Formats: sequence, C-alpha cells, structure tokens
Amino acid sequence: MKMHRFALPGLGFLVLWMLLHCGSELAAAVPPDGWYDYSAYTDCRGQPEPALYNGGILKFGNSDDSDGYRTTETGVFSPAFVVYNLNKTTMYTFSCWVKLEGAYSALITARLAPDNTGARCIATVLARSDCWAFVKGGFVLDWPTQTSVIFFQNADKTPMKITVASGSLQPFTTDQWAMHQQDTIRKRRKRVATIHVADPQGARVVGASVSVQQTAKDFPIGSAIASTILGNQAYQQWFVDRFNAAVFEDELKWYSTEPMSGLLRFDVPDQMLAFVRSHRVMVRGHNIFWENQDATPRWVKNLTADDLRSAVNTRIQSLMTRYRGEFAHWDVNNEMLHYNFYEQRLGPNASMDFFSVAQDADPLATLFMNEYNVIETCDDPFSTVDTYVAKLKELRSGGAILEGIGLEGHFSKPNIPLMRAILDKLATLGLPIWFTEIDISNKFDAQTQAAYLEQVLREAYSHPAVSGVMLWTALHPSGCYQMCLTDWNLANLPTGDVVDRLLNEWRTLQAGGQTDAHGAYSFSGYLGEYVLTVSYNNRTTQSTFSLSPGDETRHINVQM
Repeated sequence: MKMHRFALPGLGFLVLWMLLHCGSELAAAVPPDGWYDYSAYTDCRGQPEPALYNGGILKFGNSDDSDGYRTTETGVFSPAFVVYNLNKTTMYTFSCWVKLEGAYSALITARLAPDNTGARCIATVLARSDCWAFVKGGFVLDWPTQTSVIFFQNADKTPMKITVASGSLQPFTTDQWAMHQQDTIRKRRKRVATIHVADPQGARVVGASVSVQQTAKDFPIGSAIASTILGNQAYQQWFVDRFNAAVFEDELKWYSTEPMSGLLRFDVPDQMLAFVRSHRVMVRGHNIFWENQDATPRWVKNLTADDLRSAVNTRIQSLMTRYRGEFAHWDVNNEMLHYNFYEQRLGPNASMDFFSVAQDADPLATLFMNEYNVIETCDDPFSTVDTYVAKLKELRSGGAILEGIGLEGHFSKPNIPLMRAILDKLATLGLPIWFTEIDISNKFDAQTQAAYLEQVLREAYSHPAVSGVMLWTALHPSGCYQMCLTDWNLANLPTGDVVDRLLNEWRTLQAGGQTDAHGAYSFSGYLGEYVLTVSYNNRTTQSTFSLSPGDETRHINVQM
C-alpha cells in the first residue's frame, strides 16, 4: 500500500494512508447528464452503501484493497484521499461512510488541505462504533490546486480508529450546477397547465386569445419587519409589493412583551399583525423562548425553579391564546443547540414540555426548532447537521409535536455544495425546511454581499426540501442587523436589486397566446393563483384558477 507524508498546518506531520490511487490528471467523472444525486442518510447502517457517482474522481481498484476500506488511528494516522489538479470555482461534492473503534461515538470532521496552505471543514458526521454513518459535504476552491488532501479528525482528539468506505468526490461546473437548479425549479416550483376553450355545444374554439396573469405566489418569500413599519406607508407598500411572508424581528420575544413580571405589552405586535393580515401576508411567530441567557428577561433570570416553571407556562398561554390561529409557525425554543438556560433550571425535558403546551394552546400552528450555524458552516461543533438531526429525533421520540426545521442562515462566505449536502441530510426527516433569517455578514462590501446573497437564495429556492425563505432585513433608520435591502429612503442597495430580480424571475408575470387546432393553449407557470382571460369574436370571459404542486398537467376548461 502506498503511503504519503504531508505537512498540514496546525496538525504537524501526519502519515496519511492512501484510500485510493489518483492519477496526476483529474478524471472527468461527471455523469453523462451532469446530474446531482440528492441521496443522503441520517440513520446508522450495518453496511455502507455504494459510493455516490461510483466514486467520482476518486479511483478505487488497488489490487490489495478491493473493498476500498481503510482503518487508521487519529492523532497518528488519518484516512485520507489525495487528489490532484482541483479547479477554481468548480462545485465539488464529497461523501463517504465512517465507522469508529475505541469510542462509542464521536464528532468526525472531514477537512480539505489544498497545497499544504491550510485545512478547512468540508463535512461532519456523528460517527459510531456499532454501525456506519454517512458523511456528505462539499467545497469550492478560491484558486486551483495541484495537490489536495481530504482527511478526517475527531473533534476531541481522543485516540480512536476511524474506518472510511465508499468515498466519492464529484465535480460539477457552475453551468451544470445552475442547470440542475433550473430543472428542480421547473419540477418543484412550476407546473404545466393547458387551457381548453370550447363553445356551448362542446366544439373546439380555435384561435381564441388566451391571457394568464399570476396574482399570488405559492412559495413563501418574505422578510423580517420591525415596529418601524408602523405608520410608514411607503415602507408598507414597498414590503407588500414584494413579499408574501413576514416575521417580527423582536416584538414577540419575551423581553419585548413582558419586560417586567406581569407587565404585558402586546400593542406593537397587535398593530404589526393587523398590517400583515390586511395585506394577506402569512406570518411566522418568533419566538416563544430563547435559550440564550443574555436574551432572557432580567426578571426571569432570578426566579426559583418553581416560579420559573409557572412563568414559562403563563408565557406560552398568554402568547398563544391571544394569537391562536394567527401565526402559521412558532419557533418554540430558539437556539437550544447553543444555549440551555431553561434546561439547566427546569431539567432536560423542559423543551419537550414547551412543545406540548404550545401544541395544546394552538394546535393549528406548525412548531419549529430554529438554529444558527447548521447551514452556514461545518466549523461549529455545537450545531452540525447530525447534531441538529439528533436533537430533532430526541424531541419527537419524547412526544414533542415538532413539525418544522428552521435554519437561520446568517452567512459569511457561503459554501454552496456544503449547503446543499446539509439540506439533503435534513430532508431525510420528511419535515418542512425553512430558511428563517437569511442575511450576509456586513464585513463584506455591498457588491460582495449581493453576490453571496444571490448564491444562497438560488440554492435555497431550488432545493426540493425547502418550503419557505425569510430574509433578516428589518429596516431601521440606523440600518439593519447585518444586511439591508434598501436605505432608509427605500432606494435599493445591491442586495435589494438581487431580491427584486429574483422575485421577478420566480413568478409568471404574464403568459398568453392563441388556442391551437385542438382549441388548447399550454404554458408552464410558477405555482400560485392566476386570473385567466379568454377572448373570441368580441366575447370575453374571465375566471381564476390555481397551480398547486403536482407532476401532472393541470387542465382548465373554459366555455365561450
């Protein structure tokens, strides 16, 4: 077996075992149609599945290693894939299966070291010793590299053996990636419809003029709003001209609605709710509780356990009874992968109790977990995709009625292949996935923010498991949390131009034509509500119809 020694920054000299033999050329292993494989697994399995894309550019086939397994001990030896001549801007998707020895479970990180210039996280997995766990991630390089190493580390550095199998590294060009996004949009966000026009006797009407116009979008795209929208008619009009969904930035949080014990203040959220209700905008409830102690009302921090238990029950009842049926979603307990104020004070089942009481108080609302750094990065050990999946499963197995996955999406520079891989793994749970607070760090200039925002929005909108997208861009005179779409005078910033362009791209502005020899006119439209106008021989009829999700052509019959 061939062995190679590499100097990896921060790791010293590691002896990296070759899992495979890679030639000096980069093999063009993209499937003939350049298609992406959404396959993912979050259950631990007795045996690894075959490698995606037949391994991609990772070439198995050593005569002394027909099964492609390698076992090495971390801290001394690390299983590694060595690849050559990786390209700049290419989308690389990585996957494999991992099993441990020496510990029952551990957080394992797959890292990429290009040309010995530094190692970056490209995937994580909660691995176990009694079964195989699936790793899925990816990366894009800022510059081409001659030699790159993909290796594995356990987070706490304790000695253990790692076995890796079915490794795959698959390249996609940016054109292929965009092509796949468009195909998914065509299948998931649009539907073909055929308008059939006939006279009262059932005869086909040939040459009738057909016009369809979308009046409402099915897919929710929205933004956070704050009390600054109240009384500001220009801001209100700007908002409703663009968005069909909203979330209140701070106005429903406990420190806003009850700044002192028993002093309830709902006047501001009541007014904000009246605004969104009057414009038929769906609204998310954010949030009932926030595990971060710094975001907990000061008076709550000093309560005894019994008084705290009484206070949290009163909080749920007062909030959800008042707004029963008003909010489509509730983020029940915010960021509980990173913080644990209530669990420390009320015990490990506190969150389960929150979900149960909330479900009883408003059974029509969809209850969410909401968390940051799940989709944005794989460098945060508290909120890896498998950690999130494990917490969701734990709550559901304990009886919590948990029906939605919230991903905040506070991005620095986005890693789009990693983003898609994480969505693939979360999708295995079969729950609605929402991006709840998308923005791009303000450490970037305006044009870079806009470019990164477009990447994130295109990937979120095109993934089949995503059910909605919310921006975290509530406007204040002093700016926004990290990213604004406009200035205070509502003049678009580069990010606003991106949002406007994508909103126009993702709706059917207007379609029309004449019925053919069969008295029919067909078009492909974005899901939502439509007004249909048909004219023939000085007669005009108008009706409405909807395009809902479905694989079959939607047929609409019109009588002239």
